[in-house]
Amino acid sequence: MKRVLIAFVVLLFAVSVYAESRLDLSGQYRMRGFSLENFGAWGGAPDFNDSTKADEENYFDQRFRVASTIKVADGITAHLRLDFAEETWGMTGTHSTDGDIDQDRAYVQIDKEMYNLKVGRQYFGLGNSMAFDMNSVGVNLTVKTPFAVTVGYIKESEGGMNSDDTNVAYEYDNGTPYTANTEDANVYFANLGYSNEMANMNLFYAYQDNGKGSGIDELNQTLIGLQADGQVGVVGFNAEYNYLTGENDTTNKDYVGSQFYGDVFGNVGMLKVGTEVVYAAGTDDPDETQISMLNASSNDYWDVFLPLGGFAGSDIMDFAFGYNGIFELDENAGSMGIAPYVSVSPMDKLTLSANVGYFEPQEDSVTNLNSATVAIARADYKLYENVGLKAQYGYISPDVDDGGNDDPAQGFYGKFYVNF
Repeated sequence: MKRVLIAFVVLLFAVSVYAESRLDLSGQYRMRGFSLENFGAWGGAPDFNDSTKADEENYFDQRFRVASTIKVADGITAHLRLDFAEETWGMTGTHSTDGDIDQDRAYVQIDKEMYNLKVGRQYFGLGNSMAFDMNSVGVNLTVKTPFAVTVGYIKESEGGMNSDDTNVAYEYDNGTPYTANTEDANVYFANLGYSNEMANMNLFYAYQDNGKGSGIDELNQTLIGLQADGQVGVVGFNAEYNYLTGENDTTNKDYVGSQFYGDVFGNVGMLKVGTEVVYAAGTDDPDETQISMLNASSNDYWDVFLPLGGFAGSDIMDFAFGYNGIFELDENAGSMGIAPYVSVSPMDKLTLSANVGYFEPQEDSVTNLNSATVAIARADYKLYENVGLKAQYGYISPDVDDGGNDDPAQGFYGKFYVNF
């Protein structure tokens, strides 16, 4: 299978020489370097403990991405995106590991005057992608009216087989029988959008229904959200409110979530100054579990939302808050915070940014964390057209009760990239 994929990509490049009018190729090579202390394992929450070196990590990784757009006919295109050699340096030998070709996008699009239809493996997001952020297989249809109406369906899991039988008998290789549950997991969503010269607004809804399966809880989750962004003169804004609810039939707990994000900023020449605010309700009810996004034990969901001055996305903040993200400082604890930031471009090739954030749990009875102060400094420099460097330093200082670990966490992050 790997050889077939490689041959296919080579064929794409070859065909592009003779069919430039039908095939567009793009992509990126990136190399990243990390030096982390007290941030725990990759993506895990900080442990704030200097007593062990297990959480001190220093490494490089890379990825080579190729995306293709094939023009089938007027308004009809086919899209494919492949990631090659996505690996940590020094963890493989002469060649990267088997199975290192990731096909994360493969869909067709029909874009006409009255509607846009996408079918296949694609990205799905609602609002600022705070509570709904997926890369999966499904259908996305937008009807282009004065109010853009979008509806979609995602097949998150087929339950391991095509049959809907929930009590299928199997045998292990050694002949031992076992029974597998194969109920499906589906996601449905809708968005009502409206735009004018001053603002863009979106009202959205999503529902996820997971049947009982091997290693997957039986549950349902509902999201209702409202998002708006715009610009009035030199002042811009972005705000979103999410309400989440549902229940987990396996753990017999109810899902709860109510969260707000706001960003107000001003642009004056080469200077941008803004402030972000965050609020999310926690819970101390033993029969409830806080959620901040539809994240029902699925590999289809991408990173949690980490705004902080627009610094989100493959950077140091991926490590600062771990899997819970900005809306849940600790399990069921919620969040209240403010994060002023500034960005300046002293020259066309260079952008310097910094922010300081202060956060407290909204429900402090479920955690011994009193507060956390976060600081980030970032520099982005373009070496040449489509070639650049990024560098970041992140620091988080906790205030912890009851003898908990309160050593600060810090880390450096660098990235070299070439877009093509």
